[in-house]
Amino acid sequence: MENNLSMGFQNFYDQNILAYIRKLQEQPAELISVIIDLAIVLFLVYYFFKILKTSRAWQLIKGILLLIIVTWLSSILNLKILNSILSGIMNWGVIAIIVIFQPELRRGLEQLRYK
Repeated sequence: MENNLSMGFQNFYDQNILAYIRKLQEQPAELISVIIDLAIVLFLVYYFFKILKTSRAWQLIKGILLLIIVTWLSSILNLKILNSILSGIMNWGVIAIIVIFQPELRRGLEQLRYK
């Protein structure tokens, strides 16, 4: 089984990662596009976390990450009832977060608008 798994990773590496690197070597203009795209995404993630650190939402984000990890583990361990409950909580949780943190969302959007 371990041999099949390592072969699967090797095939994924060969077909996806190495093929993508070869494509970038053949088309250097696309490399510039990838670098710009990555820089923009990293800047947005940095700014997002910077805003989160100054609000109450940071505690919520840690709780959501814990919920996601526990849901993922319950799926891996085949805990069907727990996984079903946690998945339901996560589905409705998105709406609840928007409603609960509406003032913070509005304040954050106003800060972006006036900068």
